[in-house]
Amino acid sequence: MTLSARQQAIVLALLEARRSGQPWQPEAYDASLDLDDAYAVQAGVAQALGWFPEGPRAWKVGGTALVTAAPLPELLTSPATWPAAAQPDWLIEAELAFRLARTPTGPADLLDCLGTVCVSIELIGTRLAGGLQAPTAWKIADQSVHAGLVIGPERPYAEVAGFGPADWAAQACRIDVNGQTRAQGQGGHPSGDPLATLPWLLAHAAAHATAHTGGLRAGDLVTTGAWLVATVRAGDEVVVSFNDLGQARLLMTA
Repeated sequence: MTLSARQQAIVLALLEARRSGQPWQPEAYDASLDLDDAYAVQAGVAQALGWFPEGPRAWKVGGTALVTAAPLPELLTSPATWPAAAQPDWLIEAELAFRLARTPTGPADLLDCLGTVCVSIELIGTRLAGGLQAPTAWKIADQSVHAGLVIGPERPYAEVAGFGPADWAAQACRIDVNGQTRAQGQGGHPSGDPLATLPWLLAHAAAHATAHTGGLRAGDLVTTGAWLVATVRAGDEVVVSFNDLGQARLLMTA
């Protein structure tokens, strides 16, 4: 992969921010940074850190008018802990994640290849100063502002395989923090269907694969967007629940 001078400069700045723990402040969040630049930077950071020698095995995908994605370097298994001292507050998202049991041949058999579903908690983090308010391409370049993902016990995908719009609209979700409900609702997924972006991701993963890594494959896990969000801090115990689909637990350590 060959990066332009500008792309390489952004990669180096993001790597230094990860190393130092100090957010990088670009001179400006230049709107000329486009999606191709953003995904090239994303891949450059991953390559420099040696995250995916055999290709990504987990992804986040989301969005409605504009769908975006990022490969995920590490998964934590519930109950998990997260070192929260680096910043006073952390944004967490309640999500569902889906694992492929077989490698899809294309969009037509994609859903038939899903094997399990699980509750997940995404920790949102940015290596950019004010990165949560940055333009979309900058967020994508910054690993789509991903910090970590906690996954709960996996259940057979067959439990939701027949879900339509009304079923997803009735799906209840709750975030409890220290035993108190912080957020709750029904049908909170932004697109109304947490599976709607999977065909886009299938094409995206194939387009960004190298000759030896392939695109989406059997065993890959995909988390598909926030149903609820909450702010937590060091010392908080977080439980995300989806009715009938289980829970994921996270302790924010000091």
